[in-house]
This record gives sequence, C-alpha cells and structure tokens, in this order.
Amino acid sequence: MTTPSQPDPLSRLSEALGNEYGQAREAQRGQVVADLREVIERVPEQSEFTNTGRFKVLGPVLLLGALAMAAAGLTQDGNKLTIFGGLMALVFAVLTWQHRNSGRHVFMRLTRRQLFVDTLSGPVDLTDIVDVEVKDEGLVTQQKLIVRPDCTLPTHRATGKLFGNQAMALNKPVPHLRILSAGLMCNGRKLSNEEIAATLHAYWQAACAQRQLDALNEQAH
Repeated sequence: MTTPSQPDPLSRLSEALGNEYGQAREAQRGQVVADLREVIERVPEQSEFTNTGRFKVLGPVLLLGALAMAAAGLTQDGNKLTIFGGLMALVFAVLTWQHRNSGRHVFMRLTRRQLFVDTLSGPVDLTDIVDVEVKDEGLVTQQKLIVRPDCTLPTHRATGKLFGNQAMALNKPVPHLRILSAGLMCNGRKLSNEEIAATLHAYWQAACAQRQLDALNEQAH
C-alpha cells in the first residue's frame, strides 16, 4: 500500500501567498470601486437648467423708459429723440414678449456622462472637457467649456431670440463651447457663477469616475 504524497512546504507557502495576494488585490479593487461610486453618486443622475426671469422684470422697465423718452421727444419737438425712443420701445417690447416664459423651459441638461443643450446638434461627452470658465457678460451669463483638440464638436443653430439661451460650438482660438443665457436656474433656484462652475466640475468628476469604473468592469469580465 502506497502512502499519498504530501505537498512540500514550499508549495504550501506559495499557495498561501498566492491566496493572500489575490484577497488583497480583490480588497483593493473593491475599495477603488467604492471610491469611484462615491464620486459618481455625489451628483444626481440628471440635472436640468433653465434661464432666470431677469428680462421678465428688466424688459418692461426698459420699455417704459423708452416710451418715456419718445414722449419727451414729442413734447419737446425732438424728432430724433422720438424716433430713437420709439425704436427702443419696439426692441424692448419684443424682448419682453420673447422672455414672457423665462424660467420655465429646460434648455440645458447634465447627466453623469454628457452635456445636452437645445441649440447643439448632439450631446458632448463631459470627459472631453478640459477647462471651465463662468462669468457675467453684461446682461447674460457665459459658460465657456474648453474641450480636447481631438474631439468632434457638434454643430449649433441660432435661436433668433434677444439675449436668449444660445450654445455655440467654436474651433477658434481653441475648440470650445460657449453657452449664453440670462442667468441659470436649477430646481427653481438661481445659481451663482461659483455654483455653476462647481456643478460643472462635479459632473465632470462623475463622468471621469464612470469611465474608470466601466474600464474596471471590462477587465473583470
């Protein structure tokens, strides 16, 4: 009767070390996945944005001012002042009418992967964005998003609306998106420039984390 051979101590040690390494690697991967999910879940799956009602108030005020100017021209026999006031009144009347529903229409959306704007032909992958700048340009808020030189920009169309929501995809001086609106609101609350920039950055981080998580899942399979 033969005695079954026993694994030598070196084999047992190698197997134990291999199991320990595999467990440590799996634990490390689990921590990385948890960290990535935490970054992703810091932002809602989708956020929707409208413009503010800035011109619902400012439009009528400017219209009254222009009418007062035209009336002053009539009383003072100032034809030029009357004509100018009348033209301005027409412009401000159109402005007031165009912005009568301000704050109701969602024109921009952010998901954990992409940016959507009404006047762009398609979405933009957030991972293609390399820099963000938000500032006031007089009566409108501008978001300038610099994108990677090798990404394909969507096309844009004009809205034909005075100080309306407008996104433009431009290649000069560097490839970028320029989004103009009368302020920005989310969930009925007006956002400051700092909050807009922080929101864009948080969604950009979520998109980068989602891409890394997708890559890890592909490796696991």
